[in-house]
Amino acid sequence: MKFTNLTTAEFEQFTEKMSYSHFTQMTSNYELKVAEGVETHLVGIKDKNNEVLAACLLTATPVMKVFKYFYSNRGPVMDYDNPQLVHFFFNELSKYVKAHGALYLRVDPYLPIYKRNHDGEILEDYKMDWIFEKFATLGYQHEGFTTGFDSVRQIRHHSVLDLTDKTAKDVLKDMDSLRKRNTKKVQKNGVKIRFLDEKELPIFRAFMEDTSETKDFEDRADDFYYNRMKHYKDRVLVPLAYIDFNEYIAELEVEEQQYQKEIHKAEKDIEKRPENQKALNKKQNLEKQLEANQAKIAEARTLQEKHGNELPISAGFFIINPFEVVYYAGGTANEFRHFAGSYAVQWEMINYAIDHQINRYNFYGISGDFTENAEDAGVIKFKKGYNADVIEYIGDFIKPINKPAYALYTKLKQLKQKL
Repeated sequence: MKFTNLTTAEFEQFTEKMSYSHFTQMTSNYELKVAEGVETHLVGIKDKNNEVLAACLLTATPVMKVFKYFYSNRGPVMDYDNPQLVHFFFNELSKYVKAHGALYLRVDPYLPIYKRNHDGEILEDYKMDWIFEKFATLGYQHEGFTTGFDSVRQIRHHSVLDLTDKTAKDVLKDMDSLRKRNTKKVQKNGVKIRFLDEKELPIFRAFMEDTSETKDFEDRADDFYYNRMKHYKDRVLVPLAYIDFNEYIAELEVEEQQYQKEIHKAEKDIEKRPENQKALNKKQNLEKQLEANQAKIAEARTLQEKHGNELPISAGFFIINPFEVVYYAGGTANEFRHFAGSYAVQWEMINYAIDHQINRYNFYGISGDFTENAEDAGVIKFKKGYNADVIEYIGDFIKPINKPAYALYTKLKQLKQKL
């Protein structure tokens, strides 16, 4: 085996066939980093037949003026069931970054250690204890089994819906009652889906701003989304949920006529038998439903007059590779949350994954705090409702390359934090 630089073609061919390859380890991300002026390396291992056995996208950031901080975001990509390959790669990687002026190296492999439910209970242990020992032997320090959200470390817990051998009908059946009800609701209340292009991205950004203000979280800058849409090309999809008022009002008017017809029938029954309590109760319930229906018609007509026939209500930002559809971000117009547009977005993309035979639908990060006091308790409940699993990843490892300089660097950081 030999450790070597890879061409973009070699890197892409390998990562596109490895089932646990993250979107940050795509050629598209390499092109993005280069365009942003980031020092970026593609490295890997080849066997004697020149076949790639492992691959890694590395970025290098200047630190302490004369050194570099190397990072492989969700990499490297390899068969982690091969201890010999793992040992050789990480040993050679240390040598490589040292030759390129590294102060230290950070890796956070896209490697699951547990499958959990959304109450935190372990459903499956992937038996990865040995790899912690291997990293320690090679001088890599584990950053711990962190929870929560961090500006440096990648989130360690993802909420993932396994679509293997499932139909859309199966997915709907497995949802909890609220998810099921809202998913059915958006299929019959005039909610439509279309995909935004780059020029229309401000629509999505407006939803994200609305959502971040309401839920008090810090969103990415505009450039983050624009640059990924530009460089990831068809690997990014931005579905927009909107109301088609002509269709929505027409559906409501059909319902209105049906309610009126059933009320008239109940009245006939009451005329025949005034003491018929069942008919009286039915009439009262139907009248309440008719009243609610007519309120919806009035609201729809008012909104149509104000906004036109199409009203954007929700959008999501999805990143796709051959193995998973990732729900990276999403936002909803708070004024129109009652239309449940986010459910239409999720249902569209779940069906996209099924239609394209992509088995992992990744709702993406959760804190890993499964208590009622979790900062993302509402988000966890939403994702749990789709019958998704929680996949817990191995976490971050740091290897000091220039040990004396790294010791000084960490002391300076600690002093700065105290000031």
